[in-house]
Amino acid sequence: MAIYHCSIKIISRSSGRSAIAASAYRAGEKLLDKEKDIEHDYTKKQGVVFSQILLPQNAPKEYKDRQILWEEVQKIEKASNAQLAREFEIALPKELNLPQSKVLIQNFCKDLVKEGMCIDLAIHDKGDGNRHAHIMATTRAIKENGQWATKEKKDYALDENGERIPLIDPKTGQQKVDNKNRKQWKRITIEANDWNKREKVEQWRENWTKHCNRYLKTHNVQIDHRSYKRQGLDKIPTIHEGYAARLMEKNGKTSDRCQINREIAQLEELEKEEKLLQIKQEELIKLQEYAHGRLEAFDNRRRIIEQTRRDGARELRTFINGERTQKNDRGEGRKASETRQDKQRQSNENSKDRRTIEKERKRDFGMGF
Repeated sequence: MAIYHCSIKIISRSSGRSAIAASAYRAGEKLLDKEKDIEHDYTKKQGVVFSQILLPQNAPKEYKDRQILWEEVQKIEKASNAQLAREFEIALPKELNLPQSKVLIQNFCKDLVKEGMCIDLAIHDKGDGNRHAHIMATTRAIKENGQWATKEKKDYALDENGERIPLIDPKTGQQKVDNKNRKQWKRITIEANDWNKREKVEQWRENWTKHCNRYLKTHNVQIDHRSYKRQGLDKIPTIHEGYAARLMEKNGKTSDRCQINREIAQLEELEKEEKLLQIKQEELIKLQEYAHGRLEAFDNRRRIIEQTRRDGARELRTFINGERTQKNDRGEGRKASETRQDKQRQSNENSKDRRTIEKERKRDFGMGF
């Protein structure tokens, strides 16, 4: 899988380094450092699969020869602490083949050339999965006339009112003057470009990310120049192993750098397993909560059904009892009516009997006279 590695550092004379020696090693060529009268021969170096010089349009054509290019650089950079070159060390994606890697890194270099840099590019690939590029860039731009531009210039320091700030002599309290009695003013150094600024380095690193991701899009892989912390990721970053560490491992020795990366990888696997267990535990808790909720809903439904059944049974009993009461009331009414009718009939019969007796008495009484 593609990884992000874009290291940017300075090749400086103060550290005893030579731009010509660095170029010879990276390009696998033989170059002569006339300044030190040392020949650097790296023609037998293996793994240099591509090298190229890229120049601004207005640069002298002879700078296509890296011997001449870096000779001129070391001539113009006279200071003992001079910055001779800026080196970009970049890991090339494993997903790309060599021709694709060439085009990718060339496009990135062209953006640097547009800023005025002369570029010395070399691609190293020993077939061990560590294809990478070395870019040596000049620390001065090329002007329109083909000459080297200045790195910095002096200018007057200004106060909040935009006025020049005088240099005051602490002894006299007066403004200093030079030996020609000219007033002295505070000056500041202004860099001719922003190549040494941290923000510019961040811009280059981000630009490499953009170039790289355009090619990786078809492989469903993306890289990020930001640290894990800036990305908001809780991960431990690996460290750059380098050729020496991998050579130790290849020879059967254990490299501390490689061992650290192995331990980081093991820790990441353990963290992945821990996170997976946490996810499973959370899923189990959610499942238990869901099951509990379902059971509670079932119990509530069952209670409602039971209550409904009891209420229905109660209403049915009430209804049945009511029918019985009405029937009993109707039966008792009929009996009472029949009793009244019987009594009426009995009364009528009694009245009839009395009338009959009375008639008979009257008849008998009349007959007696």
